[in-house]
Amino acid sequence: MLYNNMEFKAMQSSLDALWMKQRVISDNIANYETPGYKAKAVTFQNVLSDAVKSQSGKNEYHFQATVSTDTTTSVRPDGNNVNMEKETIELWKSYAQYSYLTQKISGQFSNIRYVLNQAMK
Repeated sequence: MLYNNMEFKAMQSSLDALWMKQRVISDNIANYETPGYKAKAVTFQNVLSDAVKSQSGKNEYHFQATVSTDTTTSVRPDGNNVNMEKETIELWKSYAQYSYLTQKISGQFSNIRYVLNQAMK
């Protein structure tokens, strides 16, 4: 299958994890003024290496992103610990990574479309 390879699966799963990260950050920003709200974070640093290790011969890759809540810090007197500057920067970073990966996947589709069009001539 054309898109049943490690590179495509890694990009697809990375997009899913980045989408989850954007949703969590957006929730944090939306709850910036909610007293007692504790910021959440998504971690998925070892996603690619874990996926390579879990290869089962069928090109099945399983990525896991975990959501954790920071209960140890308190930025404001009302117990809320959302740092708006940090959340905004993290949202921008994940958006840039997401955009890059969508362009990369789109480029793969363009390459295949080009090859198919050339084969039809």
